[in-house]
Amino acid sequence: MCRREAPQFQRAAKSGEPLLVACTQETRLFLELNENTEGAASIEERPIHFVNIREMAGWSAEAKQATPKIAALIAAASLPPPEPVPAVEYRSEGRCLVVGAPEACEQAAALFGDAIEVTMLLTAPSRVAGRGMGVGISQRHESEVQSGQLVSLTGRLGAFEATWTSANPIDLDLCTRCNACIAVCPEGAIDLSYQIDLSRCKSHRDCVAACDAVGAINFGREAHETTASFDMVLDLRDAPAFTQHAPPQGYLHAGSDAGKLTQAVLQLGAMVGVFEKPKFFKYQNNLCAHSRNEQIGCSAC
Repeated sequence: MCRREAPQFQRAAKSGEPLLVACTQETRLFLELNENTEGAASIEERPIHFVNIREMAGWSAEAKQATPKIAALIAAASLPPPEPVPAVEYRSEGRCLVVGAPEACEQAAALFGDAIEVTMLLTAPSRVAGRGMGVGISQRHESEVQSGQLVSLTGRLGAFEATWTSANPIDLDLCTRCNACIAVCPEGAIDLSYQIDLSRCKSHRDCVAACDAVGAINFGREAHETTASFDMVLDLRDAPAFTQHAPPQGYLHAGSDAGKLTQAVLQLGAMVGVFEKPKFFKYQNNLCAHSRNEQIGCSAC
């Protein structure tokens, strides 16, 4: 249709039948005509659908070749609307696991402030030069602090499960960060992240005596595995835990990039509450006929 076919449109609008107009350029005009045509149903009672057949099917000079495609476009536009995309509900209470070196984890925790419940998993020694120098983890117990190596991470926003192994003789939950162990260690084997470098430690156990009142150091503690649940994960290590193109909702990898860290903190801060996201499917490349043969076997996806 074009503007000159306005009378034909008005007759069709008064018929009460489902209305499909093969023109998108004049959509506004036809909607106004429908509103101003006596006896025509409103678009709430009888919606009007529009389809573009001019640019999508070919030019009039190619009519013989374009007609089948025009018919297909009109038939497709006449189909009922597709079913809504399945959705998944996400519930996040703001429990965030921050994984990485001590200084990076501390920086992230400070940026989160009180808005997010942070648990830090320190996976590397503190990057400090010499005993007692630099900045490790805070002496204030504002966030839960764990140490070890992340061995598995699964899940999605609101339902992550992380497992890590720990062999550090210092219990970071009991440790008061008084630095007495750092001061007395003759080998300088303890850094400000309160990790003990067992390859440098000569078993003097001066640190154990210095920590006697608190009892946070125990060399007899066996390596153990811990599993915990979190709503979100901020990964500050060099290599991400997820390598697929689209990692799970609620997982962000910032590495050592300060700009990405700030952006990730802002994004995760907005992921507290109840959300609906599209349901994803798992693509198995080796089963796809198109990928295997480089020919279109189907277009179901």
